[in-house]
Amino acid sequence: MSRSRRVPLRRRLRRSLAAVTGIAALAALPALAPPALANEGNPTVLSWGAGRTGQLGNGTLADSLSPTSVTSLFRGDVDQMSAGGTSSADSFVLARTDKTVKSWGHNSSGQLGNGGNDNQTVPATVPRLTNVKDVAAGGRHALALDTSGQVYSWGDNSYGQLGNNRTGDSRTVPDRVQGMPKVKQISAGCDFSLALLENGKVYAWGRGIHGQLGNGSRATSSVPRQVADLTDVVAIDAGCHHALALTADDTVRSWGYNLYGQLGNSSTKSSTVPVDVDWLEGVSEIEAGAFHNYAKTSDSHVWGWGNNQYGQLLEADEAFDSNVSRTNRTAPVEIPRLEGVQHLAAGARHGVAVTADEVFAWGHNGEGQLGNGTTVSRFESVKILNEGSKVKDVVASLGGNSTYAY
Repeated sequence: MSRSRRVPLRRRLRRSLAAVTGIAALAALPALAPPALANEGNPTVLSWGAGRTGQLGNGTLADSLSPTSVTSLFRGDVDQMSAGGTSSADSFVLARTDKTVKSWGHNSSGQLGNGGNDNQTVPATVPRLTNVKDVAAGGRHALALDTSGQVYSWGDNSYGQLGNNRTGDSRTVPDRVQGMPKVKQISAGCDFSLALLENGKVYAWGRGIHGQLGNGSRATSSVPRQVADLTDVVAIDAGCHHALALTADDTVRSWGYNLYGQLGNSSTKSSTVPVDVDWLEGVSEIEAGAFHNYAKTSDSHVWGWGNNQYGQLLEADEAFDSNVSRTNRTAPVEIPRLEGVQHLAAGARHGVAVTADEVFAWGHNGEGQLGNGTTVSRFESVKILNEGSKVKDVVASLGGNSTYAY
């Protein structure tokens, strides 16, 4: 998503965090457990956290409190990963390797795309997909985009999220989505789908009860429909029931569910049409979690908004306890501790980031998704890896508690 063009940020009016800046400050934070030395130089894709459906890809159904290797999947071979699921009980993963797709994890709705419904604990190739340039794992459905601009969908179709003019069924193998001009990027929420066209417009389909289709209605649509009043978009990302769009002028728009302030427009009212996210300019990357979001600017600052129950926004607090009340943020707040990170991922209730050679995670940790050897939630970010072989990106399950580094 990053682009070289820079737009100056206007003066930041709302800095509510402690003035701890830079990667040096981030790296200086104490870890609960020593770095995972067993992973030094490990070339495989790494996974940790909830594993009950096989979503860790290591051949087991067990959770892992520290990074483990995904079976026979090497970081150098993986171009992209996307982790789906509405919870840890139905999480699954897609990996794009050399224009083909591998999948593993939960499969009751056919979201692994292999023609069956059995869960898989190790990666296997999804048939009928070639020349793939983008993948997106939703709640229980999945999307793939090929180099010709055609979108394919499979898995759960309870709300028409497969875009095949049907609802209430599922599909266990990929099939083409009709009715759109050439597509350049895709994204999938818990129960809806998004496509960014090459002309800068956005289409959505699936469930609309929270306004997540962005067309002014709350109705379900089983065919792609254009998101209202939205043009010149360069990137999209779907949360569980809301969506973000990065525009050509480096600002962000949002629509859909807003109970936790995840639309970032200083309200908690859901919206059926796109609204402006407050304060943000010069944005180069957007990342939507289930109910919170991050945005990185062209000068490497990071902002966050939405649900903050488990310290997802890394705001200063002396204690981390389940009884400590934290404030959800209805407008973006700067996160100084994350300044300079390369990439970010937002999960259900936690976050993860990669620097030049390290990975950090923070927030909720009930199933070990922070990878620090414990299930203790952490407000401060926790160093989990110091890789001899660099990690280029990180992924978190959309609605579950699993994390991946590749």
